[in-house]
Amino acid sequence: MWRTIGHEWAIALLQRAIDTGRVSHAYLFTGPANVGKTHLAKEMAAALNCAGDASPCGSCRACLKTARGTHPDVFLVEPGNGSIKIDQIRQLQRQLALSPYEGRQRIAIIADFQAATVQAANALLKTLEEPPSRVVLLLAAVDASLLLPTIVSRCQVLPLRGLSCQQIERALIGRWHERPDLARLLSKVSGGRIGWAISAT
Repeated sequence: MWRTIGHEWAIALLQRAIDTGRVSHAYLFTGPANVGKTHLAKEMAAALNCAGDASPCGSCRACLKTARGTHPDVFLVEPGNGSIKIDQIRQLQRQLALSPYEGRQRIAIIADFQAATVQAANALLKTLEEPPSRVVLLLAAVDASLLLPTIVSRCQVLPLRGLSCQQIERALIGRWHERPDLARLLSKVSGGRIGWAISAT
């Protein structure tokens, strides 16, 4: 069961791709900071290697390891000191060149890819142009216009919007057990960013 708050259309698209065996080699999640891009990418990674009946089940070994960040076939790349550097991409490429260790596929999640240096972006472009077999790339960025057009054109783009106040309020009360008055206030000042609202509780 997908636990991402909102973005139902994107979840339906990803689930359909998994169910039909038509998963793209690369997805690009775009949208404001803290809107749920990286969280959705992590859930997609779990779903791709899930061993349960309904992926992502959230309880099988693969799902639990992915959630903890310990799955040997799931790699997370984040900016270090403000940028994603070419050495990070080269290390990722070496990891992706190997066969899956436990899962069906090796999966790379690259958060805040708009922070990649030009050299790092060009290095990743080579992987997008000739993706290894059994590899899925999940990129997240605030806006596709901040990336090289050649990278965007090789990804299936999923533009995520801010959530409604009602969605955020219900989630804060139902899942994070926040007081209704505070949940209502946070939902109104969050700007649709569920991640910000959660961190503010």
